[in-house]
Amino acid sequence: MSSATLTSLAMLKVAVDKGGDYLDYLRPFVLQVLVDDRPDPIRDDAVRESIKRQYGLDIPPRAVQIVLKRLSKTHAIKREMGTFHITGGLPDPGISVRRAAAQRHIRAVVDALLEFTKNTPKPIQSFDEGVDAICAFLSEFVVDCLRAYVQGTAIPKISGKKNSDIILVSEFVIHLQDSAPERFDSFNILVQGHMVANALLCPDLNDAPNNYKRLTFYFDTPLLVRLLGLEGDAERRAVAELAKLIQRLKGRIAAFSHSREELERVLKGAAAHIEALDGRGAIVMEARRRGTTQSDLLLLAGRLDDELASCGISIMPTPRYIEEFQIDERVFDKVLEDELFYYNPRAKEYDINSVRSIYVLRSGTSPTTVEKCKAILVSSNAAFARAAFRYGQQHEESREVSSVIADFSLANVSWLKAPLGAPFLPTAEVLAFSYAALQPSTALMSQYLREIDKLLKNGRVSANDHQLLRSNVLAHDELVRLTLGDDEALSEELITETLRRVSDEIKKEEADKLDKEKTEHKKTRERLGRERSEKMLFRQRLYWRLRRRAKVFSWIIAGVLGVMLVIGVVAGAGLVSTNPVVGWGLAALSGLATLAGVVDLILDFSVRQMRVRLEEWLLARAIQRELAAGIDLTEVS
Repeated sequence: MSSATLTSLAMLKVAVDKGGDYLDYLRPFVLQVLVDDRPDPIRDDAVRESIKRQYGLDIPPRAVQIVLKRLSKTHAIKREMGTFHITGGLPDPGISVRRAAAQRHIRAVVDALLEFTKNTPKPIQSFDEGVDAICAFLSEFVVDCLRAYVQGTAIPKISGKKNSDIILVSEFVIHLQDSAPERFDSFNILVQGHMVANALLCPDLNDAPNNYKRLTFYFDTPLLVRLLGLEGDAERRAVAELAKLIQRLKGRIAAFSHSREELERVLKGAAAHIEALDGRGAIVMEARRRGTTQSDLLLLAGRLDDELASCGISIMPTPRYIEEFQIDERVFDKVLEDELFYYNPRAKEYDINSVRSIYVLRSGTSPTTVEKCKAILVSSNAAFARAAFRYGQQHEESREVSSVIADFSLANVSWLKAPLGAPFLPTAEVLAFSYAALQPSTALMSQYLREIDKLLKNGRVSANDHQLLRSNVLAHDELVRLTLGDDEALSEELITETLRRVSDEIKKEEADKLDKEKTEHKKTRERLGRERSEKMLFRQRLYWRLRRRAKVFSWIIAGVLGVMLVIGVVAGAGLVSTNPVVGWGLAALSGLATLAGVVDLILDFSVRQMRVRLEEWLLARAIQRELAAGIDLTEVS
């Protein structure tokens, strides 16, 4: 099933490149099941199981129902008494041909993974194991804590899912980015296909607005830390790409004043420990990796407002306590304790303050979609988002839309509004996750520090080697590679091997600086990377230009139609003309106004909705014209 899942994800990526709405991507899969199985009657749960069995996608019945309804309008499918029946021949969508091409694509990626893991502590032995490992990795990218989504991922549950596989695939992804960009693009297609598949979990997503007007996203402190690049370039780029897309979709990005206060405290705390032997934490380790000094962090803390403003972040005053809209902080505190552990109690206080602030800003409203919720907190901590979601189920005002959304959930939902307008976002997300997965966990790091302290005490390592093992980021990278995140795998032999690898790597880096051939190769790779990024940036700008043009034309057409309807209403109220041509025109407009009123009454379809659909159609047509002219908005290599 996992192999079928990856193949289907690759086909979904191709589908989104051709335009259309989310449920149209599912259409060929449903139609192929009907052609192959010829069920009578057609049961949506049976179709869903066939899709899961044959194509490895776990789609909710509601999505299948809507696709069947659409198919019944254009194919020999009839609905009687709420049940669908096939009444004639159905066209074969030809999935088998596309499937074969996608399978060759998947085979190349999995074979590269098997080759990469040969020299790791736990090599992936077979093609099926490689497929399962990639599916396990992709299943970490979930749309979580959104009531509209009936589950977190379209990938069926993987039995025997191992953390070591996720670490291996993460290391493989980073390796591909550095040394095999074409294969990295192939892997990225699977990521984008998965993000498209997640759209199928929410059948009503296509009816949601395609922008975030009148919505403010409040970034929490850890997300601000990443946006400032304090945890690495990969994490910074992912948050920056998300922020850029939100702003293009007319959303506003802000931070509460208490989050800004917490951010300053975090920076000063990291500065105080950056040179200490026991200094730990993502900011400290990244500072050491980049050579950032204590003074650098203190200077950044002093100009925080300017730095955040340059990133498009507005600092908003924390709302005052309003009894009517306050949450029960003691109850929420208990929910937080069930989901995550805080090393710093002050951090929990800041989180609680952020959540209660969102409730105040929503002022007792009960939004049904993210786009209409006025304010929402964005967090990089999925456990925190789950806790807020659980708490919100007890309160009407956030039962449908939680007060907190995880950053990847928001990235996925936002990307689906303009996939061709944010080509860098999926890549940034997968790299940020991969780098984060290769950081040692708190449990592993604590065990490691205890072990190297014992070795120093027993005279098994020198003081210099002990400091290298404790503070050098290369040592921590090798620690994860050798243990694959398992603290029980730690041993004296493994630590000795870590020390040897770090020493060799330091010597290799010094030698590489003197190797002109390698320097030239690096420059060539960087040049090709820049050229590739420039092409993607051109396509991104072209997409947004086409989107703006479609919006303007749709408003012009809607405006003309609106004027015609107003004249028609007036004519229907008794406006007459002695000129027969004008009289005929007024009668026609009156009839048009009457027809529009009937359509609105029966189908609840207004001029405003027509304008939105027209904008989408015009954009799709514009993209098709560009493709026909040879300008590929979808090409990634």
